[in-house]
Amino acid sequence: MPFRLEKRPEPSRTMLYLTPAAAVLLTMIVGAIIFSAIGYNGLGAVREIFFTPLTNSYKWQDLGVKAAPLIIIGVGLSIAYRANVWNIGAEGQYIVGGLAGTWVALATYSMSGPWILPLMILAGVVGGMLYAAIPAFLKTRLNVNEILTSLMLTYASVQLIYYLIRAPWKDPMGMGFPQTRLFAESARLPTIIPGTIVHLGVPIAIIVALVAWFIMSRSVFGYQMRVVGTAPHAARYGGFSENKTIWLALLVSGGLAGLAGVLEVAGPFQRMVPGFPANYGFTAIIVAFLGRLNPLGVIFAGIVLAITFVGGEVAQTTIGLPNAATGIFQSMMLFFLLAGDLLVRYRIRRTAVQPSRSAA
Repeated sequence: MPFRLEKRPEPSRTMLYLTPAAAVLLTMIVGAIIFSAIGYNGLGAVREIFFTPLTNSYKWQDLGVKAAPLIIIGVGLSIAYRANVWNIGAEGQYIVGGLAGTWVALATYSMSGPWILPLMILAGVVGGMLYAAIPAFLKTRLNVNEILTSLMLTYASVQLIYYLIRAPWKDPMGMGFPQTRLFAESARLPTIIPGTIVHLGVPIAIIVALVAWFIMSRSVFGYQMRVVGTAPHAARYGGFSENKTIWLALLVSGGLAGLAGVLEVAGPFQRMVPGFPANYGFTAIIVAFLGRLNPLGVIFAGIVLAITFVGGEVAQTTIGLPNAATGIFQSMMLFFLLAGDLLVRYRIRRTAVQPSRSAA
C-alpha cells in the first residue's frame, strides 16, 4: 500500500531538543555496528572518538581550540538559516578570511605593535563578508541559487591558497615548502592559559555566541531574520525586504566565517599552509542544525563536533581507524538529526489504493 506524510501538531520544545541527543546516541550505536562489520573495533572506535577526549584531561585544550571556529561559523550559519538563506560556502569564506589576515601579517612583518592583530581580525571579517557578497549579489540581482554559488566559490578559494603560497607569498627560507613565513609575534594570538595551546579565540567564540543570542532574541534584526525565514508573506506585509534580509544574512554569516579563519591562521597555524582548509565550514553546517539554529545551542553542538575531531585523531593512533572515520560519524549524525526532525514533525500514514474505473 502507498504511504504519505501527514503533518503532526506542533512538536513540543522538549521533543525538539531531545532529537539532537537521540541523533548523537544513534550515531554511536550504528557507528559501532558499521565499523565492527568492516573489521575494526567498533566499540573501541566509539570509545576513542566520543569519550576519550572527555576523560583525558590532556585533550581538553584541543577541544577548546577545535570548538572555537566551529562555534563562530555555526553561529553565523544559524543566523542565515533562520532567515531561510542557505549559505553552504562558509568554508570558502573562512579561507578568504584567513588569507586576508595573512596579507596583513605579511605586510606588517617588519613592524610591531598591539594594533596589528586587531587589523588582521578586521581584515578577516571584511574578507569573509566580501566573499559572501558574491552569492548575495547573484541571488538578489539575477536570482541565482545561493547554495550553488556559495559552494562553488569554496573551491575557488582553495585554489587561491595554493597559488599564493606557491608564488607571491612563498617563504624564501622555507626550503621549498609551499607555505608563508611564520608570523611575527605581534600577528599571533596570545594563549590565555600558560603552558597550553588555548588561545584568545576560544573566549571570543563564546562571546560571539552570547552576543548573537542576545541580538537574535532581543533586537529588530533578529526578529527580521526569524519572520522572513518562517513567514515571508507576513514579512513583506510588515515592511521587511527579502533582498535586504538575504544581504544581511550572507554578510553576517560570511563575516563570522572570516573571523574564524583569521583567528585560526593567527592562532594554531601562525602561517598560511596548504592544510589550512580543515572543513570547519562544512562541519559547522552540522553544528548549526545540531544546535537548533540557536546560538546558545551552537556552543554545545560545537563542543560535540570538536569531540569527534579530537577523538578521530586519537582513534587513528590507538586502534588504527582511518582518517575518514571522523567524517563518517559526522555525516551519520546529520542524517539521524534530519531523519529525527522529519519524524517529529510528520507521521507516516498508509493510504488505501482506490480501484481504477477501468478495473471496475
